[in-house]
Amino acid sequence: MSMDLKRTTLLLFLFFTVSFAFAQIDSLQLSCPLKAGVLKIIRASDKDYQKSSEYGVMVTSKIDTAVQAVHEASVVLVARTEDTKYDVVLQFKNYSFWYAGVLSPKVRKGAKVKAGDIIGSYKQGDMLELLMFQSEEPINPRKYLKCN
Repeated sequence: MSMDLKRTTLLLFLFFTVSFAFAQIDSLQLSCPLKAGVLKIIRASDKDYQKSSEYGVMVTSKIDTAVQAVHEASVVLVARTEDTKYDVVLQFKNYSFWYAGVLSPKVRKGAKVKAGDIIGSYKQGDMLELLMFQSEEPINPRKYLKCN
């Protein structure tokens, strides 16, 4: 095999590997953490999530009282915060979904959940923050969420 053919084969392999990795994240779909949730623009960067250096979204609802899993996952953390609410972290493959502002958790560490399963309670009108990470790198979840 000539050196040019080897180089071309290697470049094609790398191209398809990288393309597959990006296609995998682009095909990810997340349900809304609040059934009738509305994404709120809190920071100026929320308006243009693709250029944002701030990650995470704020979700609110006037009628919901339950926080739902955005994707099938395992519960890896349930922790009380200083403001007496809870953080709940779910993990699916190399993705982590961090919920901040859960009033009362309904899951325990190690539990398995499906998209739409209730993971905690929520006070109507409050703000629920959802952060997303891929391999510990922050990702803005707005692009993947299906909320009103």
